[in-house]
Amino acid sequence: MFRSKRTNGQNASSFDYSARSLLFHPLTLFVGVWGLIVFLYSLHLSGQLIFSTPRVLELTLWIVLPFIASVIAFQTFCVVAPKRLAVRRNQQFIVPEEIGRHLNYWFVFWVVCTVLEVIVSGGVPILWLLQGNSKTYMDFGLPSVHGFLNSLLMAIGVGQFGLFALDGKKNRLWIPAWIVLWSVLAVTRNMMIVSLIQNAVVWGVLRGIRKRSLFHGVIALMALVLMFGYMGDFRSGAEAFRAAAMPTADYPDWLPSGVLWIYIYLTTPVGNLVNTAAAVAPQYHLLFPNTTVLLFPTVLRKVVYGDAFLSDAMSGELVTDAFNVSTAYVGPYQDYGRVGIACFSVLLGLVASYCWGKRTFRDALIYGVLGQCLVLSIFFNHLFYLPVISQIAWLCIFFRSSALTKQMKS
Repeated sequence: MFRSKRTNGQNASSFDYSARSLLFHPLTLFVGVWGLIVFLYSLHLSGQLIFSTPRVLELTLWIVLPFIASVIAFQTFCVVAPKRLAVRRNQQFIVPEEIGRHLNYWFVFWVVCTVLEVIVSGGVPILWLLQGNSKTYMDFGLPSVHGFLNSLLMAIGVGQFGLFALDGKKNRLWIPAWIVLWSVLAVTRNMMIVSLIQNAVVWGVLRGIRKRSLFHGVIALMALVLMFGYMGDFRSGAEAFRAAAMPTADYPDWLPSGVLWIYIYLTTPVGNLVNTAAAVAPQYHLLFPNTTVLLFPTVLRKVVYGDAFLSDAMSGELVTDAFNVSTAYVGPYQDYGRVGIACFSVLLGLVASYCWGKRTFRDALIYGVLGQCLVLSIFFNHLFYLPVISQIAWLCIFFRSSALTKQMKS
């Protein structure tokens, strides 16, 4: 699957894209994660889960069925399309060795800018927590600039991890590892989760899934659950969270706190979406403002939309203020109701299918970003969230060399 070559005097790695795992196909990712959410909600292990399973399932079908239809329609089109549009298999591409060095240079740029942010902010969030400072992670960084730097760092990380999947050089992993550490220092679990899911998707696309990879994945997932719980307990307080989560008598109390954190974070967003659908009338605004608001940098966003609008667009009608995430579909619903939900699923399905059908190393990395958007659609609209989706622009900058898109001659 992987080979080493010499290209213009430089070492390069090549890969055969046809060996990727179908476990990371758009349908598998999206339907799998939404099916899991409905199942977990049906257990009703928290007093916060106030809606019946059929009611949750009904709204979920408006999400899943249009997505399935759009993916099947796109791939059917690719089969019958002209040769230049059809998906081609058994291709190999080369990746120049110097790409890794360029990513390191960009990381140095990130470090310099982040040091300036630390100076301007007066420290980092983890220290504020330890000192009992009133400032939180929301106060760290410069508006707009901070999101720009987060996007840059995550793009560098997924690029280096992709190179590691390609050539197995362990020195590629220090930047992805730093992202995990920095997420702890900045007290931002979102960056950690986004980065880890992107890396997992890229690995599955480039290397497929073997028993060893599956074992390592399970270990990493267990560690993530524990870390997620510890970070949450540290930031919010274990007792305060448990009081807000309201676990029922059926919940196994012997499980680590991270399991309850994960369960609540997985199930409450869809409950908030159902609650929004029950309490809010769609605006039927032609430009889908609730859906697209997060595509603007913070400075422009406040000027165009205002803080109050932004809060409503992100959260919708909450079951409780303690859990203020309402899936990627709360914005589309507020714009056009169930039709808006279906339209967004169609768009998501078409974009994911298009990226799945592409066949270069850069495309594999871009699909990692899109695959993460599919998985985390149960939480948030990362497809239209600038600090996440702008990674695609960074990846196009990093991997713009023609050698990355040129098919190797057999």
